Amino acid sequence: MIREHNEPSRSDKTNSYRLIQITDPHIGSRPDYQLLGLDTGHTLDEVLSAIVSRQQAAQLLVATGDISANGAEASYRRFLQKMRRVQKPWYWLPGNHDLSSRMKQLAPQRCTEVVALGNWRLLLLDTSVENQICGGLSEAQLERLQLLLWETREHPVMIMMHHQPVQVGSKWIDGHMLRDGREQLLQMVSKAPQVKALVWGHVHQQFDNHEGRVGLHATPSTSVQFTPGSGPFAVDDEMPGYRWFDLYDNGSYKTGVERVEVSKYSVDFASSGY
Repeated sequence: MIREHNEPSRSDKTNSYRLIQITDPHIGSRPDYQLLGLDTGHTLDEVLSAIVSRQQAAQLLVATGDISANGAEASYRRFLQKMRRVQKPWYWLPGNHDLSSRMKQLAPQRCTEVVALGNWRLLLLDTSVENQICGGLSEAQLERLQLLLWETREHPVMIMMHHQPVQVGSKWIDGHMLRDGREQLLQMVSKAPQVKALVWGHVHQQFDNHEGRVGLHATPSTSVQFTPGSGPFAVDDEMPGYRWFDLYDNGSYKTGVERVEVSKYSVDFASSGY
């Protein structure tokens, strides 16, 4: 399904910029690593192949966390090697399985706060909290975000992060959402009319909604999928995927999810967790 926010005029449609989001690859240190029986390196390879072939017009890619399965250096090196096929600028941000300091050490050029894409500004938030599944934003991060929102007040803004700032309707994963700083974040967004969308990973499923003028979007993982609307932990039979956005200079956008039919796709659907 393609979602449209403030349908752009015909003249504005000539000035659009395609953004690709991938999330939650959970890459292990070894080539034989599996998550719930799934070879996450293989599924990432096939999703990236689909992006390279289908999204030639894309200008930018952002990976929204849980890059690694365990924060190990070798897992990040495997991910960086796989990303060499993406001949476009790209950035990453950490999730709860990541070690943000290691990501910055290995690829500092991929870690940034603000990315310009046409008239748009993407704000990349680090919601990871060491040794916790839930996310959080410190007082210092919130103060910094307030400053960035002021500095980008003349541009349409998309805020990207790992943890969901709103419930997605799956009880077990909503127990591991953004906690500390969530209310302050949403209050800031409500007072910043330039913010057009909040985008995240973490939930391993597609989610599209809105709160007033602000679009709310979660994206399928490139690895295992979680069942939307589930109470306890449940693995879904949907294929891995990615999300695209067409960002227009007038502040409107379109978005959609593309699934990738992955070969050798084997998941333990009976698992009660991971």
